[in-house]
Amino acid sequence: MKSYKVLFVGSPGSGKTTAIRTISDVEVVDTDTKVSDSTIKRKRTTTVGMDYGKLSLGEDKVLHLYGTPGQERFKFMWDLMVSDLANDASALILLVDNTRNYPFRDIDYYLSEFWDFIVKRHFIIAVTRSDLSAEPTEADYQNRLKEKGIFAPIIFIDARKSMDVMDLVVSALNQEDDIDWAEISHRVAVTELKNRNPDPNSPQFEWLRKTRDVPKISIIEAAMQVRGISGATHLDNNQKLLDTSSSTLECNELFSSLAKLAAAIESKAPQLEQVRNISLHAPQKDSISVFLEPDQALGLLTLPALTHKQIRQQAEDLLQWSDNVENTQEA
Repeated sequence: MKSYKVLFVGSPGSGKTTAIRTISDVEVVDTDTKVSDSTIKRKRTTTVGMDYGKLSLGEDKVLHLYGTPGQERFKFMWDLMVSDLANDASALILLVDNTRNYPFRDIDYYLSEFWDFIVKRHFIIAVTRSDLSAEPTEADYQNRLKEKGIFAPIIFIDARKSMDVMDLVVSALNQEDDIDWAEISHRVAVTELKNRNPDPNSPQFEWLRKTRDVPKISIIEAAMQVRGISGATHLDNNQKLLDTSSSTLECNELFSSLAKLAAAIESKAPQLEQVRNISLHAPQKDSISVFLEPDQALGLLTLPALTHKQIRQQAEDLLQWSDNVENTQEA
């Protein structure tokens, strides 16, 4: 039996689990858990270990489909997968959610994290949710990769559609001439048609029920559902208040002052890179942090148990989903 492997990576909610489930011949093995952080704004569950599916490529060939957890706090699983489980993968497919505020930043991040793995394999970027957000465009992504000196296929897909996901697989294994892609695509399409109306007692029905869309909530509501965050304030690019969980003027003014301080530092020291966050910490005291983007800022009051890395991770994910920003192609 000849085996092939493909590794799917990407941010939470980008479609990794869905893509694997869409074409897998077997019930996908996943390790989803209920969301307890900022991802709650988009997903009911998040993958904490990995996704695994399998697609038959003929009598003596099989494709193993692996998906990493999207959140940085499960990064230890990334290392395990690239060094062991998917070490001999033929390709890495990076799923990019076009509705996130800074999708180019996701590309930069995953390129950095998986670069040693990528350079030895076929690399594909799959852009999802472009039906909900038309920008960045394919040309924008191509220009971004060109700036970085990277040449890779960029394919816009709907992770729920089997033929879209099959396009990724064919591109990943296009050097294999002895695979009957037409027959495989037909079989996958027939299976998809059957699964559109699954039996209420089937695993497919349970998965659809579990992953149905979650009603949108504001960035402040999402922040306040994160364990360890006790207060949140959302500011625009002029440090003006958009929304807050705090009833005290002093707290909101402090966040605004920190955002203004960051702007002043950038003005006085233009040789420095953009100030992305300012944090105030003291032993056994709540931390005060403000995280800045060109078009918005988020202030967080957090309990002492959270590390700065944990706070930053939650803030960056919250800012990716905020609706109070202009359409931007900023990295």
